[in-house]
Amino acid sequence: MRLQILAVILCASQIYADETAQIATTSNETTTDAPTTETTPLGCVCGVFLSGQFKKGSKEQPKGNPALLHEHPDDFPCSIVGNKLCTNKCLDAIVKHLPNSPAILCGSIDRDCHKERAYLFIKNCKDEWINTNLSAGREYCCKDGLSYKCPILS
Repeated sequence: MRLQILAVILCASQIYADETAQIATTSNETTTDAPTTETTPLGCVCGVFLSGQFKKGSKEQPKGNPALLHEHPDDFPCSIVGNKLCTNKCLDAIVKHLPNSPAILCGSIDRDCHKERAYLFIKNCKDEWINTNLSAGREYCCKDGLSYKCPILS
């Protein structure tokens, strides 16, 4: 008797699962024919901007192109946690280049700079830069694509 009840339950659950899958397939077919207005979410993008390209504390987007740009292959949730995960991945990618950062930054920007700091910005899900407020903690001076030691003024 127990075996028969178990068999009936299994058959019923299989029939229900098949019907649910068929309904899902049918509803997906009808929705895929309609034009979609959703945009594909942007993945994790890292950008390093110099302090002359944005106003500190402002929500305005930085001006111009980032000095460095890195697109991370992973997608993260579109949330504060996802932004933190994206930031950490960006830090992992960037931190190994810190010793050579003056030469890398000065070689990648198309202008001279004097005592500017490099800040990490991210894009996660949206095509909008988010300032992480993380900086290398040093000032950069560049002239004609080359780094020079920033003068110390007393």
